[in-house]
Amino acid sequence: MNKLWMRIFICGACALLLLFFSNDFGLIDIQETAIVIAIAIDKGEEEGKFDVSAQIAVPAGTGTGTAGNVTVTGASTVGEAITELNHKTGWYPTLVHCKLVLLGEETTRENVFEILDYFLRSELVEDTCLVGVCEGLAKDAFKATSPVKDISSSAISKVLSSEAQKTGLISVTNLKDFAKNYYSVSGGGFLPFIAVKQEAESQGDDQAQKPVFNGKINSEISPVSSEGAKSGEKKSDVFDASRTMLFQNGKGVALLTPDETLAFNMADTPTDYAFGNIEVDEKDGKVVYDLKMKITKKSAQLSFENGKPVFTFRIRAQAKIIDANKSDSILMITQSALVPEQVLNAAEEKFKKELSSAFEKSAAAGCDLFGMKMQLYRFHHKKYNAYKNTILNRVETRYDIRFSALK
Repeated sequence: MNKLWMRIFICGACALLLLFFSNDFGLIDIQETAIVIAIAIDKGEEEGKFDVSAQIAVPAGTGTGTAGNVTVTGASTVGEAITELNHKTGWYPTLVHCKLVLLGEETTRENVFEILDYFLRSELVEDTCLVGVCEGLAKDAFKATSPVKDISSSAISKVLSSEAQKTGLISVTNLKDFAKNYYSVSGGGFLPFIAVKQEAESQGDDQAQKPVFNGKINSEISPVSSEGAKSGEKKSDVFDASRTMLFQNGKGVALLTPDETLAFNMADTPTDYAFGNIEVDEKDGKVVYDLKMKITKKSAQLSFENGKPVFTFRIRAQAKIIDANKSDSILMITQSALVPEQVLNAAEEKFKKELSSAFEKSAAAGCDLFGMKMQLYRFHHKKYNAYKNTILNRVETRYDIRFSALK
């Protein structure tokens, strides 16, 4: 009996191996696959239409390793545009490696989840896909030339990395977190606001990132070589994402400045270390100190005092001087942890001012940036119906921000 079961087991294993090596299980031939690494979506010329651009990396199996940009204009949905890519180019676009979705500035005037719902429905696009808003047209970001010769979408992804978030300079959001805020009772949210800025001129070899298609899809493809193309003179671009666009119910409603973005990150995002400038009045005039700040504790809590809503920010941070625009004593230079009291006080006042500005700006725009309605719903549910529509305007804000020297 044991021998019979052993034979059945061996025959079954052989059958599975035969299927494994003889069947592709529906996998697409890589030589016919266009790997989409980023998507840019802009408002179309016709009402209710979109221009969808894809930055694609074509596998080396096609003959040459290339990357380029493809644009479909006048699509009713993102799904329609993706299908159009397949029909016009003969390549099957796969979104498994899509790590970045960029929205043009004009698209934020309407509910952006009319666009993003495609990525939420798709089982191929990861929830950790980064999302951002571009100043002007999103597709223009794909045409930028990185100073380190990266493909533009890769350069943007690095700017929006989790490491950038930890420094507090950029407010990074992925598809999952943005959708979670949108579908919550708060309905708020934020995205990094990206501007492409021309940095400098460079000589010699430079990566040429030109759009493969302009407007409607053409019949020819002009690949962008990963090794770059020679040109006499080129200007490189840098991506500035230090500003933050605020959203309420899927629509862009306000824009935080870089200083307000830093204060917001220090108070309410996973920022561990932050870097900022503090201006201090001293006997020889104004002095600018560059500080490295370690956030040791943060909270933003809603409470009620005598029936009145109070929202309290608490931040504890340690600071260290990393530079200053003045000549200092050898003691202050070698022991940068000795931060003068007036510098710590100036840091507290500055970030209180900037955090207050960020809160007031978001409240004036109707954006529940700090999830106040969610706290009201969870922890003060009996008061939810009475305050849910007016909490942003009726709440009293308090700022408990304290700095000490970094030990």
